[in-house]
Amino acid sequence: MTGPEAGGGLDPRRIAELIVTGPDSGRRRGSGYRITDSLVLTAAHVVVDATDVRVRFESDRPGEWTAPATVAWSDPGGDAAVLRLTSPPRGAAVAPAKFARVSDDRHAIIGVHAAGFPLWKQRIRPNGRRYRELHQADGTVAALSNLRSGTLEITVTPAGADPDPRTSPWAGMSGAAVWAGERIVGVVAEHHRPEGPGRLTAVRIEHVLSRLTEPQLAALLGLLGTTAADALPTVRGGEHTSGPLGRPASDRSRVIGLPVAQGLELFKNRRHHIEAIGRNLAEPAVRMVTVTGRRGIGKSAVAAKVMEELERGEWPGHAQSELPAGLVNLSTRTSGISLERIYFDCAHLLGAEQEAHLLNVWATSRSTREKIGELFTAIGDRLVVILVDNLEDRLQDDGLVQDEDLNIFLDCLFRARFTPRLLVTSQIPLRLAPELRRFAVEVELTEGLPPEEAVALLRELDQDGSLGVARLSDEELLRATVRVHGVPRALELLVGAVADDMIALPTLHQVLENFTLREDIVSGLAQDRYHRLTPESRAVLHVFAVLRTPVPREAIEWIMAGLDTELDVAAALARLVRVRLLSASRANRTFALHPMDADLAYAAMPWEGELGRRSVERRVAEWYASIAPPRSAWRTPDDVRPIRQEFHHRVRAGDFDAAARRRSAWRRRPGPARPATPGAPPMGSSGPRRPWPVTRKWSVPPGSRPKPSD
Repeated sequence: MTGPEAGGGLDPRRIAELIVTGPDSGRRRGSGYRITDSLVLTAAHVVVDATDVRVRFESDRPGEWTAPATVAWSDPGGDAAVLRLTSPPRGAAVAPAKFARVSDDRHAIIGVHAAGFPLWKQRIRPNGRRYRELHQADGTVAALSNLRSGTLEITVTPAGADPDPRTSPWAGMSGAAVWAGERIVGVVAEHHRPEGPGRLTAVRIEHVLSRLTEPQLAALLGLLGTTAADALPTVRGGEHTSGPLGRPASDRSRVIGLPVAQGLELFKNRRHHIEAIGRNLAEPAVRMVTVTGRRGIGKSAVAAKVMEELERGEWPGHAQSELPAGLVNLSTRTSGISLERIYFDCAHLLGAEQEAHLLNVWATSRSTREKIGELFTAIGDRLVVILVDNLEDRLQDDGLVQDEDLNIFLDCLFRARFTPRLLVTSQIPLRLAPELRRFAVEVELTEGLPPEEAVALLRELDQDGSLGVARLSDEELLRATVRVHGVPRALELLVGAVADDMIALPTLHQVLENFTLREDIVSGLAQDRYHRLTPESRAVLHVFAVLRTPVPREAIEWIMAGLDTELDVAAALARLVRVRLLSASRANRTFALHPMDADLAYAAMPWEGELGRRSVERRVAEWYASIAPPRSAWRTPDDVRPIRQEFHHRVRAGDFDAAARRRSAWRRRPGPARPATPGAPPMGSSGPRRPWPVTRKWSVPPGSRPKPSD
């Protein structure tokens, strides 16, 4: 056998969830790992005084199965136990797991991982029943920590929540096998609250073996099929230091510059995008990978996570390539981005002798191209990855670089044989010549966080629970994440608004009600280039804010023909797509506005005026009426969709009589609509609206501010 089934590492099918019943009929949960056909390794305290033990594998997956178990061996002092399944499933044999010991004779950092079912991953089903989701904890062991107690100190990503102050959020993780590579080196046993939510304690396998008497040791070795403690293979980590580029003290890349995002240990999801970035960076022909997306979507965090994984000596995803010898972090928001900054930071990677040579070259009167050539020659065939964060600050609206020296650097980057590789984040992509596009890849972030990750982020943002956010139910937090479309920066700003208002003391729900009108939130979410739009482009953007659905160019032209007959729709669309305020689907030949930008733009529209909200809503309703099929052609719900949409937009325009007439045009009841009071503003309006954004340079023209009533 090969792979996990041959004992070659953690196999998800062998991760065990323990449901233990005690003498008082109380139930507790723990974790474990199936080490042979019929044996499960766990912590002794999980099964102490157990009257019934049930072991479940592949929970809520197609291959789920449960078996009763008995305690075959236990050492309460060492906090380790082995359970025997009384009715293991038939089928292919399970190869025995492999064990190892952690070296404690020198300073070292060792990468480890474990998988179990902690309390902080508790979930609630629609029927109200609770369950524990599986959690994979990746971390490190400091080899010299906890020597007095004979345990392993594991540093992991902190628990995402603390649902019960009386119980550790890691309760239930006890018994999870701790892996270093393909071998088990320990068992999770404790979480000491004073050490914080990012530390776990595990018993060492060699410590468990070394403290047993001869009969006890023989009995355990017979079960495990392994050797004595002094014969276990040793796992050793590299020292956590770095030497000059090309002569590292370990397999970790040398790093220049601080990470461009904070709190990477709390990073959420985005594995698909991270793997795509890693796969393309590993391609020798690719010189630049650009991560694009709207403001606040998480581009910097994704790029910083990629750099962190490379620093740890791991290619993101499943890519296989030479590990970078050096990493450089640059951002317009911290260190700044310039040719001089890139040159000096790369020179610093190369060690004192090369750095001195390159600094002398920089001080000469040689041309910029010659200086860059000297830098690339010094780097040679060693791989250096440079993260250039927030490049949109140095780009014009057409995607061209404003700085001539940076343009020369990029030209050299695509021409030279051996060059660094760029990882770029930008709200708009760098505009490249057609012949260079094959050397560059774009990875676009369009969606916010998945619901589960977004809810976890909200709880983390109220870590101590003082704002009342962490105590809200999953359903309440889910509604909040949906309202802001899972955009990470929006979630941060929502909780920030709750925390910062010390006078009104709003709840999260109250902040959500009018977040598109709050300057403290809008200023952090509104796209940077909105204030540079022409009036024509802004008018087209507002039509998309009203539509809130992908449409072809012809639809925008029809709608604008009734609002502004002289407006060049094609030119406005081109500009909006170029600055990435609109996305374009070539397959469907449609254009769309990100829902977060639609929320902000709609709140900024004046109520009255030729291009005000009421006029645009009416015109959009007329467009839907124009494309609606005749009643005789209705066959499916899609056939009446245009009439439903017409009704919806007439209500939003305040045309209630016309909306009522259209409502009677079909039998099926339309979607829920809030009853309106005659003379009141349209649904969703609370009277006068501030322009979006709220700064003066983005204000609407005088005389176009909305009025509170018809």
